[in-house]
Amino acid sequence: MPGLPFLVRMDQLNAKQNLLHKIAVYLFSVWCGLLAVANVLVFLKASAAWYVSLFSAAAAVFVIALCYALAKPFSKLNGVKLALLLFVLSLVLKLAVVWLIAPAEYSDYQTFRAGAALIAMGDVSFVTRLPYYSIWAYQFGFEWIISLIFKLFGRWDPVFGLVVNSFFAAGCTPLLAAVGEKITAHRNAVFAALLFTVLPITIDLSAVFTNQHVSLFFILLSVWIILKRPDWLGGILAGLSLGMAKVARADVLMYLAAILVSFLLLKREKKPLSGLVCMVACYFGIFKLVEIIIRPLQPYGLGNNFPLYKFAVGLDESSWGRYSVRMQEEIFNNETYVADHALRDAETMNIIKEELSIGPARLLKLFAMKVRIQWANLFHQYEILHDVLQAPTCEVLGRTVSTQTLNQVLLLWDCFIRFLLFSASAVCGWLTARKKEVSIGLSILMMAFMAFSAIAFLIEVQYRYVYFVFPAICVAAAMLADPQRKNEE
Repeated sequence: MPGLPFLVRMDQLNAKQNLLHKIAVYLFSVWCGLLAVANVLVFLKASAAWYVSLFSAAAAVFVIALCYALAKPFSKLNGVKLALLLFVLSLVLKLAVVWLIAPAEYSDYQTFRAGAALIAMGDVSFVTRLPYYSIWAYQFGFEWIISLIFKLFGRWDPVFGLVVNSFFAAGCTPLLAAVGEKITAHRNAVFAALLFTVLPITIDLSAVFTNQHVSLFFILLSVWIILKRPDWLGGILAGLSLGMAKVARADVLMYLAAILVSFLLLKREKKPLSGLVCMVACYFGIFKLVEIIIRPLQPYGLGNNFPLYKFAVGLDESSWGRYSVRMQEEIFNNETYVADHALRDAETMNIIKEELSIGPARLLKLFAMKVRIQWANLFHQYEILHDVLQAPTCEVLGRTVSTQTLNQVLLLWDCFIRFLLFSASAVCGWLTARKKEVSIGLSILMMAFMAFSAIAFLIEVQYRYVYFVFPAICVAAAMLADPQRKNEE
């Protein structure tokens, strides 16, 4: 038969693609297992009393069990009714955080909200007046999006800013359930959405005005669209949504790459090719269009104009990859570098080379510590406790307690939840890799998670950076609740 050699070659190609993908899923499984170990080590080494650790672990188990119990009655609903229920539940939780325990504005969160308010009022002089916006120009995109809402309602006070953020954050819950339904059983998808809603990092970031919520909303929307309609129309809509996610926050390219790699490795028919091409074109097209629209407001574009700094800080052994006062003084507060960016970049590259030359043993020690800080919240001071932590003690239920003890309770609770979810995800990844077929949706989430994990070794450690890849962990962990899996159509 004349076509037989071609079919044989295609089968060989498909086999190689499957092998590559299975290796990637196995790596995801192993990595999640290591992250589970990191969290349990932070949990066990904490200097808390045994009853504090026990209470935190019990609270973690209770929260996950409650989500699992609620998933059963919630999963009896479908479509709009389920989406509305999940949205309202998530919104109520986030608004409760905003009104009851949200701290006063500080740091970047204050800068974001103030910038959005000034844009809404028609004053953009701060962009050229403050060096911040010439360097971290991409932050302006989020402020511009929110300023449109501020201007529509005529309000831009701190509480209203958090309320607007809460709506985007709450929208992530039904979207994650919709994405999950393209991957696993209906109840598992609801379970995953509920898990993500009550994650400590989700609750904690509900208290501050940050761009993570808006960006993740558009990311999940784009993933759901391309899974539902991988044709040219779905590609256009997914590309537009993913492009808006990039406008809100610069680090979404890994999701675009994960979508392309997953479809090209796992989809056999030619139908999705037009959708993927349209998605890529619209992704870059809408981002470029927004850049052109806001050019009169932001002359520096929407990019990161000093990416080397993130690597210089991320590889700084003295600060374990966290914010470094020394680096701030040496680079940002140096008048010579402020005036000459080329010289600044050259000097920063020299710093990076010096940091990488410390030897493999010290680099491994640095990376191991960064894993515990980034993925197990070692040293973290929770955002919702920012104001409380300014004093040594506080009143809780009529008793005076140490604020650091209160922060440690949250840390232990967070660590044990992450330990359970990472452990479940490791098992899910192992079982998934052994199956004949792998869900494209799960592949997208896993690959985005792994891409960020690799980058996180090199860049500055920031607590909120991991937020937008946690949907992968929630879906993977929830899949163990019911082994049944529904394939995409």
